[in-house]
Amino acid sequence: MAKARILAVDDQRYFRVFLEDLLVQQGFEVRTAGSGEEALHLLEREAFDVVVTDLVMPGVSGADLVERVKARWPDQDVVVVTSVGDVRTAVDAMRTGASDYLLKPLDPTLLERSLEGILQRRRLRHEHASLMAENLEYLGVMSLYERTLALFSTLAIEPLADRIVEGLCLEMRAQGGVAWIARPDDAARLRLVAARGLVRVEREPEEIALDRLPPELAPLLRPEAAPFGAESGGAPALVVPLRHEGRVLGFVRLSDKLSGGVFEARDRAVAERFAAPAAVAVANALRFRALEHRSFRDPVTRAYTYAFFEDVVRNEIRKAGRFGRAFSLLEVEISGFGQFRRERSDADVSAWLERFAFQIGRVLRTTDLLATANEDRFAVLLPETDALGAAVLKRRMREVLMRSDLRTNPGEGGPRVHLSAASFPMDGTQIEELHRVLSARLAEDRASIVHELEGKPFPLVLDALAAKGQPLRSEALEQVLRFVLGEVERRSQERGLLCVAPGPGLASLVRDELTRFEASHTRTELVLVTDDRADTPAGAPITCVTPAQIGTRRPFLVYYAEGPGYALVGETEATTSATLLFQTADRVTVEHLAFQLQRALGVPITR
Repeated sequence: MAKARILAVDDQRYFRVFLEDLLVQQGFEVRTAGSGEEALHLLEREAFDVVVTDLVMPGVSGADLVERVKARWPDQDVVVVTSVGDVRTAVDAMRTGASDYLLKPLDPTLLERSLEGILQRRRLRHEHASLMAENLEYLGVMSLYERTLALFSTLAIEPLADRIVEGLCLEMRAQGGVAWIARPDDAARLRLVAARGLVRVEREPEEIALDRLPPELAPLLRPEAAPFGAESGGAPALVVPLRHEGRVLGFVRLSDKLSGGVFEARDRAVAERFAAPAAVAVANALRFRALEHRSFRDPVTRAYTYAFFEDVVRNEIRKAGRFGRAFSLLEVEISGFGQFRRERSDADVSAWLERFAFQIGRVLRTTDLLATANEDRFAVLLPETDALGAAVLKRRMREVLMRSDLRTNPGEGGPRVHLSAASFPMDGTQIEELHRVLSARLAEDRASIVHELEGKPFPLVLDALAAKGQPLRSEALEQVLRFVLGEVERRSQERGLLCVAPGPGLASLVRDELTRFEASHTRTELVLVTDDRADTPAGAPITCVTPAQIGTRRPFLVYYAEGPGYALVGETEATTSATLLFQTADRVTVEHLAFQLQRALGVPITR
């Protein structure tokens, strides 16, 4: 007896013959159709277990066939066959209900494995339906089946993990559940993606490496991978492995059973039945994510498309808000690109963009995501990165681009690069808010005087800024210093850098203000520029440097932190009742000064 009836659909006769011979050898009964229309007519008259169809066909295409079949026969399983160049169409077919996809040239083993998996799920559905019809006692089993069947309605990993945790909590009457799922880019590491109920998420590990499992999770690697007992905060817990085709794709830990007791043998049996289809759903979601990653890339730069980028950012907002985490976005604008394109051939421009994206990628981590909005604009997602971390990476990116052969100065034959950063939740909690902040900061970067200062040493930068100063009363410097130091003290828990060179007249005032900071409660790095280090109290969280180390005796103040920044530059010697002071809250300029100081003195920006 044949294992199943298969309908093979392809407009090319040689491929239909090849597919028929291959499937018959594997023990299947096969009918073929040369078009989507013929396949629909056959489905009206005959029943088939699986439809295997090519995607690219004249008339009714494979994607159209999937949509019409699922609308007419929702339970019909369909496998689509496509070439590597049509993976985006395969994504659309998966969205409309295809059970699986395979790439040409067909691997007989993969084809047989795919069909066997589909048939196994069909048999499971039929068995559950039969049990339901035979005895009402199995209503609970059907309820479980319906919940697991609903898992296949989403291919997004985070929502799917939420549904798995919710379903297991309901079946097991557990008040808390946490799920770790394999990372799409590294299957050996499981990341925290979902939590529900009575769970202290901040106490849970964000990632778990399969090769360094804690002892209580060691049973995850056993071949049978059945649910097993564990502890959570000293209370009984149940760990439910999610395994598929011999691989650990993740696990769920359930805790706080409503009855207050332990999870029993019945709970483990129900959890095992739930976990089997849940693992298949996770495997599908991970494969779909991999397919998305392959299809949603710009062919020139290999960066992701902006549509895919925005989907990932929205998921990151949801995840960061739920787990109380931070992330940042960068925007990279290539100013003057239109003129640059007009002066060069398409091949030269494509090669330049490819090198540009490569240089950006040099400073990114494997978890960061680079996307292209259009030819003159790129976007970067930095997971688990706060405002200061984003500023550090932005500065490194600017330096790498300046050192490369891209020549980002228009006067030297290339476009100029502008960068901006925005962080969740400090700058906004919705994608629209973050976009507005990025746009505003790009405008600040374009207008900033910092571009006149690039490449100059720190003393000459101070001289250039001082030349732009405005005359103020001599006591204004003292007033500004007191105000800024007081503000830094109030925000001392923000990570950042404060460097003050007060000059001889105000050295004692600044020293007295700085000594009020407590070392154990200060995250701001404090640097005092003075000739006399002996007066600094022992134990004060202050780094002292001399004017010679800075290279100037000009009074100045630079304050750079997660929030607003500020810089002040005065005259070297004030000889009248008025003095020239340059003041700015331009974050781009302040950031430039802070990083110059950090490089010159070897003082870290963060504590």
